Amino acid sequence: MLPVLNHPWDVGIAEAREIQYRLREKLIQAPLLQSINTIAAVDVSYTRWDQVGYAVLGLFSLIKDNGDEKFSVKEELIKTRIESVKFPYVPGYLSFREIPILLPLFKEISENIDVIIADGQGIAHPRGIGLAAHLGLLFDIASIGCAKSKLIGNYTEPGIRKGDYSDLFLDQRIIGRVLRSRNRCKPLFVSPGHKCLVPDAMDFILNLCSKYRICDPIRRVDEISKQLRKSQQLKRSKESYETFISQS
Repeated sequence: MLPVLNHPWDVGIAEAREIQYRLREKLIQAPLLQSINTIAAVDVSYTRWDQVGYAVLGLFSLIKDNGDEKFSVKEELIKTRIESVKFPYVPGYLSFREIPILLPLFKEISENIDVIIADGQGIAHPRGIGLAAHLGLLFDIASIGCAKSKLIGNYTEPGIRKGDYSDLFLDQRIIGRVLRSRNRCKPLFVSPGHKCLVPDAMDFILNLCSKYRICDPIRRVDEISKQLRKSQQLKRSKESYETFISQS
């Protein structure tokens, strides 16, 4: 799968900002497709000690239970990649740090994707185009951001029961929802990316939260990215130890 829209990635903050302003005008806010079969979930984890990203793309088939309108997912495919990260960590510019690592994984995918979900922001972003929105626009696929923390906006605390929510506002405009995805847990910050609306984004994510705070597809790719990172760290530690012993 190749992006339908391209732009430079090896840029500085100022150029990245201009790209975001330019791209946000192309985002489409429209009802989410009713016939969704395949979800792509992405995650990238990092170490604190080096500039390496551990990227995961997972494909999941969606299984609907019409009895209670809940969803379940079946893991179909997992792709991983380890690569040096060039762009610095700057809030609001996560796309330029993570998407260059994720693009090669999408190139390995031949299946049709109906929705992309990411542990990041959709339009709940200072320039209206967070990681999820940026990815959706690049591939012209519906996308949703499901973040564990707020990047921008104001809200009142939602109720404590699963499914309780409050609107996330920016300048009196609703840009997402603050969702209680499990009883008495910290809320999620859900916002539409491309080809999706605020209510659709929240309902879709809520239906993918089985018994954990994080929705199942993102929880799974997050788990794999952390496992990948830890295994590589362990491997490097072992190699360093063996080198030390051989030189002693």
